Amino acid sequence: MAPPRRDPNPNHLLLVAVLLLLVPATVAAAATYSDHCHGLPSAPDLAGGGGGGEGGADPTSLRLSLQLNTGYFSGGGARLFGPDLSIPPRSFSFLPSSVVRTTDASLLHVSATLTVSGGRRRRPPNDGRHLLVEYDGQAHRFRPRLPRFAGRRGSVTFGLEGYYSSASGELCMVGTGSGRAADGTAVNLLSAVLRVRYPGRANLTRPFVTGSLESTDSPSFFEPVSLVTYAEEGYAYAESASCPPPPTGRLDALQVFEGSKFSCAHLSSLFKATFRLDYTNGSSEPTASSLGLHQRFMFINRMRCADDGAVRAYVVFANQTDVSAYYFMLGEKAMVVEGFWDEKRSRLCLKGCHVVNSGPSRADLAVGECGIGMSFWFPAVWSLQERSFAAGLVWNTSLKSGEGIAASSNTIAPYFRGSLSGLKYNYTKVDEAKKYYEKYGLNKKRKGKFPDSNSYRDLTFRFFLQKGGGSGYASPVTIGSMLYDGNSLVDSDHSYHIMTETNHRLLNVSYDIHYVGNWSLETFRRQHISAEGVYDAKTGSLCMIACRVVNISLDCEILVTAQFSPLDTKVAQHVKGTIRSLRKKTDPLFFEPLDIASYGLYIDKVDESIWRMDLESTMALISMTLSCLFIAVQLFHVKKVPEALPAMSIAMLVVLSLGYMIPLMLNFEALFKNSNKQTFPLSGGGWLEVNEVIVRIITMVTFLMQLRLLQLACSARSMDVSKDQSWAAEKKVLWICLPLYIIGAVAAWVVHMQFNNNRRMLRKVARLPRVNRHAFWEDLVSYGGLILDGFLLPQVILNACLGSKVKALSPGFYIGSTMIRALPHVYDVFRAKHFVPSLRPFYRYANPRDDLFSLAWDIAIPCGAILLSVLLFLQQRFGGAFFICSKNRKASEYEMVSTVSS
Repeated sequence: MAPPRRDPNPNHLLLVAVLLLLVPATVAAAATYSDHCHGLPSAPDLAGGGGGGEGGADPTSLRLSLQLNTGYFSGGGARLFGPDLSIPPRSFSFLPSSVVRTTDASLLHVSATLTVSGGRRRRPPNDGRHLLVEYDGQAHRFRPRLPRFAGRRGSVTFGLEGYYSSASGELCMVGTGSGRAADGTAVNLLSAVLRVRYPGRANLTRPFVTGSLESTDSPSFFEPVSLVTYAEEGYAYAESASCPPPPTGRLDALQVFEGSKFSCAHLSSLFKATFRLDYTNGSSEPTASSLGLHQRFMFINRMRCADDGAVRAYVVFANQTDVSAYYFMLGEKAMVVEGFWDEKRSRLCLKGCHVVNSGPSRADLAVGECGIGMSFWFPAVWSLQERSFAAGLVWNTSLKSGEGIAASSNTIAPYFRGSLSGLKYNYTKVDEAKKYYEKYGLNKKRKGKFPDSNSYRDLTFRFFLQKGGGSGYASPVTIGSMLYDGNSLVDSDHSYHIMTETNHRLLNVSYDIHYVGNWSLETFRRQHISAEGVYDAKTGSLCMIACRVVNISLDCEILVTAQFSPLDTKVAQHVKGTIRSLRKKTDPLFFEPLDIASYGLYIDKVDESIWRMDLESTMALISMTLSCLFIAVQLFHVKKVPEALPAMSIAMLVVLSLGYMIPLMLNFEALFKNSNKQTFPLSGGGWLEVNEVIVRIITMVTFLMQLRLLQLACSARSMDVSKDQSWAAEKKVLWICLPLYIIGAVAAWVVHMQFNNNRRMLRKVARLPRVNRHAFWEDLVSYGGLILDGFLLPQVILNACLGSKVKALSPGFYIGSTMIRALPHVYDVFRAKHFVPSLRPFYRYANPRDDLFSLAWDIAIPCGAILLSVLLFLQQRFGGAFFICSKNRKASEYEMVSTVSS
């Protein structure tokens, strides 16, 4: 008997179906590779072939040898990748995911991801919609602007598979990609073939990796793409890495690796800043002409090193400062160099060649003529005219004159971790500055304590130009022998500092001043001047001689004077000064005096301001919590005294409800935004955010409780036997209150218009920066705070109309609420006396946007609120019309008795 036939397993059938589908796809992929990579045949993978390649190399080193972190591409078409000339530039990255050995010892099976990203169009200046950052009004800081689409526009990512030949250095891969076009539309399943040629053993004359990307679709979806980048691995340095000494001879240099071994990462970080080329020396003209250099800036775009101190780099020259250190840049001119780090002389010595264009594409790069010398070091002596953190020379080795083009970077590298103990500053203009210090009467005694070297952060200030417009930033470079970088102390000689401050009244100082403004008839542009002189810590007077570069000449006949306000000043302006030319008016370099003013806070005042914000945040939390409790007290009161509900003023309850509702409406979006931000204490700032969210939550609870009280009052009023009389009295309240509120709103509008006119005039005179227009609704909200301060007015008028003795409001409610409305004005008086207001103050309690605050209002409003509270107390004790003449009062009482009897 034949065995019973079993039904096939459904899972087995599914597996067979999947295999049948995969086989044609594999055959098609193989056919695609063979169709487009004729010169590089495929080979079967070895079992366990992922263990290495030639020479037993491990998979990680193989992937790194083929990896290209960033490069430049041209072509492809503007439709897919956007314009070619853009910032940031076009870029690509090639990241192998797996490398497997094959039966052919020279072939490696490679799988990788290629991302090709087009640049962005240059944004028009002063267009807030296109900024890379946006202002977070709730956190009061700038944050990166988030993209409005998924993924970068003009960017396509390809998944590729193919083979690499270690014999020829060629790589050929095929695959498909998806992404977004330059206009933001999605593109999918773009078939392409990638061909890359590695230089094998790269060197000074063959430093680039080149390639191409072509569409295999029919018709082609994009134009052919040319790829180029600086070789990452596998570089062969010259056998004798030597180069001639700098033409100007050896200069004293800081030992940046003192006490530590050579580090490529450390050295690279020192060259992140931009170098400015100096063509002012007439002897540099032959060098510039022979090298074809006329650009203003130089960038070390790529730098690689060996463990023995050998260094190679790709150097870019441009007239723009927005060259990125991350992207591979072409620039207006480029060079490739190699050399070594001279540990004894603490300098980088390089020799190199020109990079030229060898084809129709911008990505067709090749190495041209050589004979270029470069040297970089870190000067150990600074002065008024030489303050370079890093300095260098570029020269033509074939010129017998030996003159070079000076390069300098005045920015201390952000990742610098070396010692600056050997750095000295040579003051050369102090004696001249002292003469003008006495001539302009800056030595006259002034009352108060002024910033000194111990509070060096207070000597850094931002300022506005009061004539011609503009603003700037001034920061000390040195005070005595102490060195500063921005707001931080870099290094100091404490013994010298103590001796200078003890034996001399005047402190030697040097400054860097950057600003945007007008010099006489010159165009409105960014300026930089270096200054040095003296600072009198007893009078807060600063007097310095300054230098600036005008075209190709150096103007050092400039005087900068400034006077700091005392540390305990109560005014917002804390620096006032002048920048003037010492030349005759007929001199072409003469300019009219520039008056400067700085508005802000000293460091200790900033600390006080932070403490004030903490205090105000806590007070706001306590105030809103108490408001919630007082409403709860009133709810218990109306439950205990039922006749209180119909006697409550509906107008008063509506005013209070609006007082809680409007802030919630204005901050509704921020309530949910801030919940995703700092919600735990981080250096004080996070706790403020927590308080703000809690206050809004309590405000919402208080608002709901206030609505409940309003609903109970309306219900009780509709069921009251004397509801006609009560509603009639409520109408009288409205007839009295509404005209008062409207008259107040009109007065607020008049004040608003006058304030805006005065502020426009002030901005023209003081040259203050333009801010957003002050909206009328903001003043209307402040006026609404005044109505809230007098929230008892409708109740007092209603009691007077009804002549009632009913205790409609609990003493805890109306006295407590009155104190909550009066306390911000009491605090405002304290704040004005003990805290210095900043130019743009920020308040979390007693905010002028929420109420009317000034010395007059701070006296009138609490007195008025207390007066209403006292009137209400007397009304509930002696009757609503107790303050009216006796006849009317008796008639009112008789009317109430008759109503109750009936």
